[in-house]
This record gives sequence, structure tokens and C-alpha cells, in this order.
Amino acid sequence: MMRAAMILIATVTILSPLSAQSVQGRLLAAPSQEPLAGALVALLDSAGTEVARAATTPSGGFALSAPRAGKYQVVVRQIGQQVWRSAPFTLAAGADYPLILRVAPRPHVLPPITVAARRTRCGVSLDDDDLLGRLLDAASTALGIAEESADAGTYRFTTDTYLKRLGADLAVVESTDTDLPGLARWPIESADPDSLRVWGFVRTPPGTDAGPVYYGPDARVLFSDWFLDSHCFEVESAGETAVEVRFEPERRGRRVDVEGRLAIDRESLELRTLAFEYVGLPRWVPRDKAGGEVELRRLGAGAWVPTTWHLRAPLPGRSTRTSRITIRGWVETGGRVTAVRTPEGGVDSVLTEELMSARSCE
Repeated sequence: MMRAAMILIATVTILSPLSAQSVQGRLLAAPSQEPLAGALVALLDSAGTEVARAATTPSGGFALSAPRAGKYQVVVRQIGQQVWRSAPFTLAAGADYPLILRVAPRPHVLPPITVAARRTRCGVSLDDDDLLGRLLDAASTALGIAEESADAGTYRFTTDTYLKRLGADLAVVESTDTDLPGLARWPIESADPDSLRVWGFVRTPPGTDAGPVYYGPDARVLFSDWFLDSHCFEVESAGETAVEVRFEPERRGRRVDVEGRLAIDRESLELRTLAFEYVGLPRWVPRDKAGGEVELRRLGAGAWVPTTWHLRAPLPGRSTRTSRITIRGWVETGGRVTAVRTPEGGVDSVLTEELMSARSCE
């Protein structure tokens, strides 16, 4: 075991508490009545707080559990479409509420990337009806769909994963296949946003000498109220087909934070890349080297796949001349999806071929 740095990329299963009332629904396109797959459906209580979310299945189905009886509203998010909200409804205790939603297309149209639109902004909101708000809403939807689809078992994946020891110059010293089970959700483990807000993205668990744990951002973190309030965002053009949203901490304190970028397709508003690096690490860590990246792709039937990913963390050493801590090397872990599987475990040949074809064109 490497004592200086521990990188966790794990399959995490979150069990929802049992609930006596739920919404059993289908999402259909209006007026065609075609099922809308790969949409993000959320249940909001009377205070506007999200209490449950799910990604729609290929048949447009979804299920949402409510913590208590009361008045609720369903919010639907689709890539490239404006947010849709249902009329409020009352959910009785112990009820299974059937709900068919027919949503007409209302495409987002990106405004021009002007000098004013590129101005750095802090304390943004997903509900802001401007260029930055629309881009962040699209990125939030994409990551949410990918995570919820995996959590529900709608899609499973076969993966190749690795662990590398790198020298101080990033040359590979040792590389092994880690033989982890297939990807079940977001590939870089994160923590609860409230914990990250207090402790930062790098933390050494008390009572252990295994070394620090490096966490990466996921949808819960990137678009939490805390992260949006404490980070600044800037829109940049990235060639003819992409737009980048860069983010960085508004203030740098004692805890380790992250800065990075979201690369989004200019026309479809599909999220392509999330890249980040750690800021606030000790001085012996070279800048711009510790961090990670996840590439995503949207496949047919609404499936979102984190196709490749990696996370790199520093290994400390001690200078024999000065006894100062210095960079000894790096540890990097990552992987890629090699096949898409059905909930029953069989290979989905259509989606797998689509994934391989898209990868060969990159």
C-alpha cells in the first residue's frame, strides 16, 4: 500500500430510505407521444427543495420517492431544452401517484459570446437565464443523468482500469491493471458537499497513517449551493464547436479546493469534458499537475457514459541535503469504458458499437 497518497476511485452504492409514498410516471414528447429517454426528473417539495431525482428509462419511465405526504412539483431537465415544471399536486400518505407528463420541445438558444458574457462572475445560479446559467444548467443535467442512470442500473459498463506510479517528471515507473468491477456510477469518488466545504478536497482520515485521500467533484458538488456561491465562473470560446466554462475559488483559504473547466458542445449543449486541478496544496507540489479529468459522451437512448477518466496525486519525498519535503513522484489511477451492458448484465451491442465508433473518430 502506498502510504503517502491514497486515491479512491470506487463504486458507491447509495441506498434511499424506504418511503410509503411515491410518484410512478412516464415522460412523453408532445405532440408525438414518443417516450423521452435520458431526461433528469426531480421532485420538489412545497418549499422548492429537491427531495428526489431520477433519470428516465428508454421507455420514458421514472419513479420518485417522497419522504412524507404533502404538496409537490415535478421538474424536468433535458439537454438543450428549457426547464419544464409540472403543476403542483398533492401526494397522500402511502399513495403511489401515477403521473404522465407530456413535454413540448422548447430549445435553448445560446446568446452570442460577447465581452460582457465572458466577464467573470461569482455566486451564480442554475436558474440564471443568461449564457452562463444555460451552460451550467446543461452541464448539471448531463452529469445528473449519468449518475442517476448508473445508480438505477439502467446501464452498466465494462471497464479497463489502471494504477500507475510516475516519477517526478511524470514518466511511468510502474503500471498495473486494477481489475476493478464494472463502472456503477461516477468514476472519481467524491464526498458530501458539506464535508468538502469544511475539510476541503484532500483530507487525511483521523486515526490512520495511510496518507491523504484525494476527492474529485461530481454533480452533487459542482452544482451545490455552497460550490456555486464560493466559486467564480467565466465563459470562454473553445474553437468552432465548443464553449468552455472555467471555475475557480473566489477566495483561497487553508483547505484544498479545485479549479477547472467544463467543455460543452456549442450546438447540442452536451457536456464533453470535466477537468480539474487541486489548488492550495503544499508548496512542494508543482502547479497544474495534480488533478483529474473525465470525458463524457451521450449515446443513443439517452445513455450518458463517462468514457475515460484519470486522477493524479503527488507523492512526497525528503531531500537528503536539506531534509525538506519535495516531490518524489506521482500516483495516477484511471480507466475507460469498453462496453455498455444491460441491467441484466448482457452486452448492449448497439450502444457498445456506437461508443467504439465515436471513440475511433476522436
